[in-house]
Amino acid sequence: MKVLLGPAHELHDGVHGSLLDSPPTGTTYMQAGYTLRFRPDRSACRAFSPLHDAAVAEWVRFDDLLADVDVVHSSRLPVETARPWVVDADCLLMPLQAGRFYTLGAASRGTPLVPNSAALARREAAMAARYASGRCARILFRTEYARRACLEHLAAHGHRPEVIEKLSAKSEVVYPAIPALHAVRRSERPVTVLYMGRTAQDKGASTAVEVFGRLRARHGEAVRLVFLGPCPEPDAHRLLAAGVELVATLPRPAYLEQLRRADIFLSPTSFESFGMGLVEAAAAGLAVVCSTGPGMEHIGELFTPGDHALFVSNAEPAAPRTAAFTEAASRLIDDASLRRRLAVNNRALTTSGRLSLRQRDERLGAAYAHAASLVIGRADPADDRDARVEGDRRITDWADDVCRWAGQHCTARIGGRVIVRYDPPTRRPAAEVSGGTAAPRRRNR
Repeated sequence: MKVLLGPAHELHDGVHGSLLDSPPTGTTYMQAGYTLRFRPDRSACRAFSPLHDAAVAEWVRFDDLLADVDVVHSSRLPVETARPWVVDADCLLMPLQAGRFYTLGAASRGTPLVPNSAALARREAAMAARYASGRCARILFRTEYARRACLEHLAAHGHRPEVIEKLSAKSEVVYPAIPALHAVRRSERPVTVLYMGRTAQDKGASTAVEVFGRLRARHGEAVRLVFLGPCPEPDAHRLLAAGVELVATLPRPAYLEQLRRADIFLSPTSFESFGMGLVEAAAAGLAVVCSTGPGMEHIGELFTPGDHALFVSNAEPAAPRTAAFTEAASRLIDDASLRRRLAVNNRALTTSGRLSLRQRDERLGAAYAHAASLVIGRADPADDRDARVEGDRRITDWADDVCRWAGQHCTARIGGRVIVRYDPPTRRPAAEVSGGTAAPRRRNR
């Protein structure tokens, strides 16, 4: 089966990089140029800019190859195509309510991400109608927590029951996965503890610095400590004084090699929409110490506490939370049998369990087969309703190179990525700056 995967600027280097590197059996992924299309809000009074104005709807149209593919697999965005399509999302609320470029633009200007309620309602209705379209065969969430949150939000905000019913019926969870990494022979001493964070703020770099200092004082040369990623200068001096190895952000193959040679993965992150780094660590056979609680509500879907990971709650104040991370890592350093048990369980989880390629491919293959079997007419009622909701204002088009440039420009300006958090009672978006990367673009022509 030939599957068109895109758009490139929305792809994640871990989640979609794994698809490109290890496609399901019988699946060939292709990529193509595309146009991102924005329909301005009909109530706007000035010239529309995707970086300054919340569009009432946005979607992607691929420029070529459609005659050669069976299914389109889109990351986050609805697709304008005669082909059936599936969409995957870490959180569908972001494209439903704001979109990538409006969010990036707001963050780069330092302005709050709070669209007015009327505009928000218009966009949600228009975007929900596109996902409810008969051409959208499946909505693939990465966690049940994200799937449930999206449907609960739509129900709480008065969306049409028939739209919610359609979205619920076509929604399912496909956990991302990577191939299990070949094990290396690890010595009992020193025990290697690895922290990785491409962005310091949301990945808990300051907590990791403090924990590493305490682990060195407690365990001395019995532990090898590796801090991988950007580190502010004062913290870097502290780490070097404690004998911690500082490693700059690495290309993916080199990073995976670092994982293979570690024993414990320390992740004091404040937020993950999924946590591909945790899955990669499990696939390398590491024992995991990671956050749970606020910002990590889904983590129990991936790991069982005590069997795959030791958890520390984000609800704890900073000082006791740091102490808890230190104690959890120290426990694994001292207890080789516990460390090995978590490592063995994590390898099983990622080779044959719920985070394995086998389970990912079974679910993804079934979604593609269902999409390819659909008989789609020339028009769909949801598309007609969508057009009426959106109005008749002129559509703004951005070519794929403009999308890449705008994303790189804004990311460089804000010094990282934007995390969109949602207040549970209102599900209103609020942005904060962190950091991130996208998967490299690949083409098959």
